[in-house]
Amino acid sequence: MTSDPASVLLSQLARHWKGLLILGIVFVVLGTLGLGAVGLFTLVGVLWFGAILIFGGVLQIVQAFRASGLPRSLLFLAIGLLYTLLGLYVVSQPQAAASALTLLIALALMLTGLLRLLLAWQMSPVVSPWLPALTGVLGLVLAAMIFSEWPESSAWVIGLFIAIELLLNGWMLIMVALTVRRRASS
Repeated sequence: MTSDPASVLLSQLARHWKGLLILGIVFVVLGTLGLGAVGLFTLVGVLWFGAILIFGGVLQIVQAFRASGLPRSLLFLAIGLLYTLLGLYVVSQPQAAASALTLLIALALMLTGLLRLLLAWQMSPVVSPWLPALTGVLGLVLAAMIFSEWPESSAWVIGLFIAIELLLNGWMLIMVALTVRRRASS
C-alpha cells in the first residue's frame, strides 16, 4: 500500500514543526539585525565568499595532485590555484571585492530585468504579462539604484540582500511551520 506523497510530506513536516518555527524565528531575527548592520553583513558575506573560494581551490589542488597521472591534472591544478588566489584576494581586500561583486549584481539585475521585459512582451498574446513586466521593471530600478550609487553602494548592497534573504526565508519557514501544525491537527 502506497501513501499519498503529500500526506507523507505533511506528516514529516508536522513532526518537526517546532524546529521549523524556531529556525524561522532565528532567521527573522538575524535578518532584522542585518537590516541595521548592512555594512557588517556585507563584510561577513564577502569574507564567507572568499573562504569558500579558498576551500574549493585547496580541494581542487589536492585533487590535482591525487590524480597526477591524468593528462589534464595540470588544468585541475591551475583552476585550484586560481580559486585559491582569488579567495585570498577577496579575504585580504574585502572592500574591493565587495565593490566588484556589487557591480556584478547590478549588471545581473539589469540583464535579467531586460530579459523579463522581453519575456513579458513575448508572453502577452498568451497570458497576462504583468508579473514578468513588473519584476523586469523592479530589476531595472534596483540596477539603476545600485549603479547610481556605485562604488558607495558596495558597502550596503550585499548585506542588504543577505538580510532580506534571511527575512524572506525566516517568514517562509514560520508560515510552513504554522500551516503544517494546523493541517496536521485538523
